[in-house]
Amino acid sequence: MIAASLLASPLRGQDSLMVRRRKQADSLLGSWREAQKLADVADSLEQVRATVGADTIAVGGLRIVVNPSPLPWRQAAELAWPVIDSLYGSVAADLPQHPYIFRAVDPDSNVRRTVLHVGVEVPWDLDVRATTTLLLTTVTPPSFDPTLADWLAAALRPTLRPQDERAVVFVQLVTVPSEAVRGCFLGDIARCEDVLQIGDTTGLLGRWYATPGEREALITQAFTDYFARGATAPSMQRCRQHHDDACTALLQSLPPGTLPPPLGGSARILLVREALSAGGRDAYRRLVARPSAPISERLASAAGMDIDSLVGRWRNDVLAARPKPLTLPWWASFVAIGWTAFFGLCALRSSRWRL
Repeated sequence: MIAASLLASPLRGQDSLMVRRRKQADSLLGSWREAQKLADVADSLEQVRATVGADTIAVGGLRIVVNPSPLPWRQAAELAWPVIDSLYGSVAADLPQHPYIFRAVDPDSNVRRTVLHVGVEVPWDLDVRATTTLLLTTVTPPSFDPTLADWLAAALRPTLRPQDERAVVFVQLVTVPSEAVRGCFLGDIARCEDVLQIGDTTGLLGRWYATPGEREALITQAFTDYFARGATAPSMQRCRQHHDDACTALLQSLPPGTLPPPLGGSARILLVREALSAGGRDAYRRLVARPSAPISERLASAAGMDIDSLVGRWRNDVLAARPKPLTLPWWASFVAIGWTAFFGLCALRSSRWRL
């Protein structure tokens, strides 16, 4: 009996400890819920305060709440909505759930303004194009999951000038000192998928930066400060002396996910735009439908085609952004010859050339 009571005492003590811990956890959970309710109330009150006397402008699924000002909000919204709708398709219908609040202010005034914690302050001297761009850059992508955001390294927002993105990616394809990028430029779709980060993620170092020169350049240009001190300093010095084993070891020691891809984020954003353009109005809905699926599968589902075809289409669009060669009219050469002759005669008539 004594032994049994001795064994039972620690068990009762553990039970009472668990009960106390459970009560503490329940108390903390209740406090957190109360704090969340208070925060929601505060946000609601702040939103009401920010929208007092404001106007609501609705164009399509776009809702903006603005104070009276000279800004051309309606014109800008009418220009912005078709661009938003063409990108997000049927999912753009969800945007009215989250209206955008703007407060126009005098940029030259020193008058102290009421501090608001919701909405965006903008100067009231913007023109239509600048106001439209502001609306497009403020739109929050609907159902934008963290996996997609991490892969893109940027938010997927509408743009008035997609041709500028294509031009940027074209310049990257022809100037980035990488054999993988060069292979993509020459038509190797597998290389394109590698540099776009939609293929196999193992052994990326060897595929992205295939030559010793590329690895050394990456170290010296992007990671000099990171590796130049502490235990990695000797390896950094050896890498600078063209020892590829040191360069490779340093790059392999980087934390997962920090090896910079050869192509910038604009290339991946352009690929998503290509998928959404090919897939129709429900393309964006399919893109965000399965956040746990591989990016390549999500893009293929959105585009309604296999990933190789989509990447090939992306590459063709990028190559089509090649700057057009400058063509001169037929008479330009005669004008150049005439001016050359004129300046030549002037030089011969100069006293410096007389004997």
